Amino acid sequence: MKKHKTLTNFHRTDDNDESRPFDWKQVKRLVVYLKPHKRNLIIMYALALLNVGTTIAAPVLLKVGLDSYIARGDVPGLLFITGVMTVTLVAQFFSARGQGVILNKIGYDVLYNLRQDLFTHLQQLSFRFFDYRKTGKIITRLTNDVQVLEAIVRNGLDTLFVEMLMLVSIIVTMFLLDALLSLVIFITIPLFAVLVFYVRGKIIHVARGLQKRLSSVNAFINESISGIKVIRAFAREQENIDNFKAFNADYYTQAKTFYPLIAYFWQGVSVLSMLGTVLVLLGGGLLIAVDMVSLGVIAAFLVYITRFFQPMQKLSNLLNELSRAMASCERIFEIMDTVPEIRDSDNARPDIHIRGNVVFENVDFFYNEDEPVLHAINFKVNAGDTVALVGPTGAGKTTIINLLCRFYDPTGGRILVDGYDLCDLSQSAYRSALAMVVQDITVFSGSVLDNIRFGKPGATRNEVEEITREMGIHTMLSQLPKGLDTEIGERGSSLSPGQKQLVALARALLRDPRILILDEASAYLDSSTEQMVQHAMQHLRKGRTNFVIAHRLSTIRGADVIFVIDKGRIVESGNHAELVAAGGHYATLLKIC
Repeated sequence: MKKHKTLTNFHRTDDNDESRPFDWKQVKRLVVYLKPHKRNLIIMYALALLNVGTTIAAPVLLKVGLDSYIARGDVPGLLFITGVMTVTLVAQFFSARGQGVILNKIGYDVLYNLRQDLFTHLQQLSFRFFDYRKTGKIITRLTNDVQVLEAIVRNGLDTLFVEMLMLVSIIVTMFLLDALLSLVIFITIPLFAVLVFYVRGKIIHVARGLQKRLSSVNAFINESISGIKVIRAFAREQENIDNFKAFNADYYTQAKTFYPLIAYFWQGVSVLSMLGTVLVLLGGGLLIAVDMVSLGVIAAFLVYITRFFQPMQKLSNLLNELSRAMASCERIFEIMDTVPEIRDSDNARPDIHIRGNVVFENVDFFYNEDEPVLHAINFKVNAGDTVALVGPTGAGKTTIINLLCRFYDPTGGRILVDGYDLCDLSQSAYRSALAMVVQDITVFSGSVLDNIRFGKPGATRNEVEEITREMGIHTMLSQLPKGLDTEIGERGSSLSPGQKQLVALARALLRDPRILILDEASAYLDSSTEQMVQHAMQHLRKGRTNFVIAHRLSTIRGADVIFVIDKGRIVESGNHAELVAAGGHYATLLKIC
């Protein structure tokens, strides 16, 4: 008997240890997204070198202008050096601008591909993954976490290389101009290093907690908006506000710790920058008094010491952004590392023509290892038959349907379709022969026509109208403000529950599936509309295998076979007349319903 993995792996993202060291392998994986941009990166770094070179040259030209031309009253020489400085500044401007344009292009492209890969992977993950994660927290990965990475990608690509190069170049140039005066940097750099390494670990720890709490806030908001009708109906507005206040306060408390650390960084760097300027003025003043340094050198040093702390500030800011990006990077790649539980085998059959013969052979299933749901389910359904699954809530009816759709694999036993083990069929090819209508209808923004065509994107308008006529609902849909072209709004807000259910039925039937699954598909229909649809369904069910779950047993009297499910087992089977005559579970349910 094959077993699924334990479910502990599905909780890793939400239970992150905020104090653990960062896994730098995640950064290497992010760098992979830069490979298609090698040419642009080379151009960008060439422009960066030009930018650094012109930035370093400007103070040297200032020193020459002061010492060689202004001090001597050499006007032609001054005009010449001014022209050279102008060309240098123009080159600096255009190199920085070109560098920024290319950097933005690379950054946005990387983030586009990362977000696309994450969304694509989410589309392929198994249902069990979504069973144990809140929608809001998943949305946070696609929005906030990717957005956090935007800053590190767009700024980090050039900051680490360019600003480090700038620092080294400034230090070397300062020593070449005057080694003694350059000693001021040996006072400021150690202080800056202490600042960085003292705060960095705290920032990483707090950033992880901040992202985690933001996910909880987003998840609660998502649930509150989607469940607003229930909240209002039960007059739970104030309780919901209080609950959100607790989540929001938790996030706020964490943010109050994080952002002061950022401010501490900037304040510390600003103080060190001013300290460097004071030391240059003090040291330069003493040296010029004994004629050991020129005024031009002091002027150049004042420019360099200011610019020295600009890359220091950018690097410190990068470290701050990196601390949050580390947490986001881990959370994104943790999802992308999640292996889909339901996967096609290497020899999966992609071209099988489904007829609709279904066999369950001794099928067991559990969602959690200690909570068995189905026990030894055995039945055979011939193509074209209509099968009804009935039983109390929680008996396992929907789980049988989930296994038939291969949303999950059996814990034990196997499911055969047309003689093939379901695990040996391509999921896409198999599900293209299925259509499903459930009680909790999902419709999408767009028109009624778009939603019906969701089941068959290439269908013409005539095909859609033909289906609605066969169902007897064409007139009803035509009475909408713009007929089939009526925009239904987000989650079908402009349609009634019954209208959404009719759209979902039409969507499934337009697909012309070999296996049609109806899970409480008429729950929101009034009696007259239900009669009309049931009549149409009698005709439309012909030629396909139908699985029907219904609490109103009057809707499944004509089923070829009815399986009564109780506590995960089939306790009775037969047609309506046989089960009534037996006087067992079905007869009891019939009296209740």
